[in-house]
Amino acid sequence: MIKFAILGLALVAAPVLAQDAGSNFNGPYIGAQAGWQQDRQTLTVTTPSSSATNSGSGLSYGGQVGYDIRLGGSAVLGGEVSLTGRSGRTDFDTFDLKQGRTFNATARLGFMPDDQSLIYARGGYANARYTIENATTRVSENRNGFTVGAGYERYLAQNVSARLEYNYSDFGADDLSAAIGAGSRLDYSRHAVTAGVNLRF
Repeated sequence: MIKFAILGLALVAAPVLAQDAGSNFNGPYIGAQAGWQQDRQTLTVTTPSSSATNSGSGLSYGGQVGYDIRLGGSAVLGGEVSLTGRSGRTDFDTFDLKQGRTFNATARLGFMPDDQSLIYARGGYANARYTIENATTRVSENRNGFTVGAGYERYLAQNVSARLEYNYSDFGADDLSAAIGAGSRLDYSRHAVTAGVNLRF
């Protein structure tokens, strides 16, 4: 009698479990993230030809809101917006460059190797705030650019997933031709490794 009861419960639970697994990575989510971030500025001078890079690392932190759509089978298409901050700054000889908030609006495309996991690539728009400071001056600007990256996400519970992600961002360049020489520029780029947790609905 007990064996028949257990078998009956298994038959009832199987469709429910299948339905839960089938809804993974499908729908809205909200989450938080933190990690390591390194900003790099590369000065390129054409005459005489030279290039120098300065970088500064710090803690990144923030949150994200997104939506995933199962395309059928194991493919997932998603969109996400995120807002992050950063500690630390890049020190130059005559000034400090502080990295402020960053806003990203990206899309991602992923593949599910199993019902609980997602391997994905991400790319889209990025906007970062930089502040130049010295003893007498403080100037801020917002720089537009792009970000690309890849990551791995896995369910920890029915409505909770965790992820690990790497991103590269490019925020363009300042033309320094008038100050240094024709073709001279200062390029802005960023490397970031973050871990995040998402609450899914």
